[in-house]
Amino acid sequence: MFVHGLVSTSIAMLAMVSTAALAHPAADTAWDAGARAADKAYWEAYNRADPDGMNAWLASDVEFYHDRGGKVIGKKALSAVNDGMKSAPVKLRREAVPGTIRFFPMRQGETLYGAIVTGEHRFYARPAGAPETLAGHANFSHLMLLQGKQWRISRIFSYEHVDAPAPAK
Repeated sequence: MFVHGLVSTSIAMLAMVSTAALAHPAADTAWDAGARAADKAYWEAYNRADPDGMNAWLASDVEFYHDRGGKVIGKKALSAVNDGMKSAPVKLRREAVPGTIRFFPMRQGETLYGAIVTGEHRFYARPAGAPETLAGHANFSHLMLLQGKQWRISRIFSYEHVDAPAPAK
């Protein structure tokens, strides 16, 4: 009897999981395209040294955690940090490491409310009048929230930074 009950419970749970998986048909992948477009626009603005373009994608309560630079809390504070790009003597460029960027939907029941974006990226530095060189590598995770129909970056984790080896002399 116990085994029969266990089998029945297992079958019922499998049916529930299968039903939940079917409740998100292929047509429900529009979230993925929207989240990827927002992520792409954010990083394109970064590579243009366009803080206004970056700040447009931030949630008002954004929190940024960096394993070397500490934390920055709130859109006003992070916008001020990003504004430093305009006058920075070294221009930075970010490049995603191919095959590492992944998007995961976040739902409450059947309602999509956000996405987690994870991956690895490389950063390149170009001082004024000098060639661009690899500066380092890091991992990141972003929590993007869907606010109305607009994606906003709410939490940013930037970690495991590794400096590029110094060029041979």
